[in-house]
Amino acid sequence: MGGVRRTEAVDEVSRTESPASIAIKSLELDGVKAADLKVRVEANERALDDLQKVQSKAGDIADKAAEATPEGMSAAAGKVDELLEEGVSIANRKGEEGDFLFGGDLAEEEPFVATKDAKGKITEVNYQGSSEVGVDELGSGFSVTTDIPGENTETTGAIGLMKDSRTGGDLFGNLISLRDNLMANEKEAIVERDIPALRRDAEHLIQHFGELSANLMMLDTVAALANDLEGSDGKAMSTVDKLGNIQYALHRALVDNRNFIQRDSFRAVN
Repeated sequence: MGGVRRTEAVDEVSRTESPASIAIKSLELDGVKAADLKVRVEANERALDDLQKVQSKAGDIADKAAEATPEGMSAAAGKVDELLEEGVSIANRKGEEGDFLFGGDLAEEEPFVATKDAKGKITEVNYQGSSEVGVDELGSGFSVTTDIPGENTETTGAIGLMKDSRTGGDLFGNLISLRDNLMANEKEAIVERDIPALRRDAEHLIQHFGELSANLMMLDTVAALANDLEGSDGKAMSTVDKLGNIQYALHRALVDNRNFIQRDSFRAVN
C-alpha cells in the first residue's frame, strides 16, 4: 500500500527539530473561541438550508406556471405569499445570544421589515441592518468572518444573505415579482423574468454554502490545532501526530464542501 509508515521508534529529542515542528509549537490559538463561532456558523447553515427550500419551492411554482389555469395561478400566488412570510421569518432569526444572525454590525435590531397592504400581503421587504461584518481573530494569524449581512448592494464586502449586487441575488424581490405575475396571469413575464431570476437566487445561495463550508473548515482546523498542541495525557504530541490530525480535518472539510456543491449544483439545474 502507498503512504508513509513509521516502522521503528525515532528519538525525536536527540534530533534537530524541523522548522515545521518549531512553528507548530509556537502557535497560540483560541480553540474555545473557534468552537463558539462554529455554533453560530451552524445556525447560519440551518437558516441557509431553510432559505434554499423556500427558493426551491418558488422555482417549482414558476416552472409550472406556463401550464397552469387562471385559478391554478391564483392558488400558486397564495403559496408564494406563504413563502414570503417564511423567508422573512428565517432572515430575522436570532443566535444563541439573542442577537439577530443577519443584521451585520447592527445585530440588536430586527434586520428585515415587511410592508403589507390592506389584505395583509407583503408588498416590500426593507433591510435596516448593516452591510458591514466583523473579523474574528483566532490567534497566530488565523482569522475568520462568520457573520453574513442580510443585504449588500455595494461592490465590496461580504456577500448579502437575501440580496447582493454582485451575484444578482434578490430573493424577496423575486418572490414578490413572481406572486404579482401569478395574480395577473402574466405567464410571459414569469418565463422571461422570474424563472431566470430565481435561478440566480439558487446560484447565490450555493455561493453562500461554499463560503460557509470554508469557514467551518477554518474553525475545525484551528480547534484541531489548539487541541493537538497538547495531548489528552498532558504531554505534547509529536509533530507527526499533530500534522496527521490537521490533515484529516482539512480532508474531511474539503470532501464535505465538494459533495455539497456538487449536490446543490445538480438541484439548481433540475
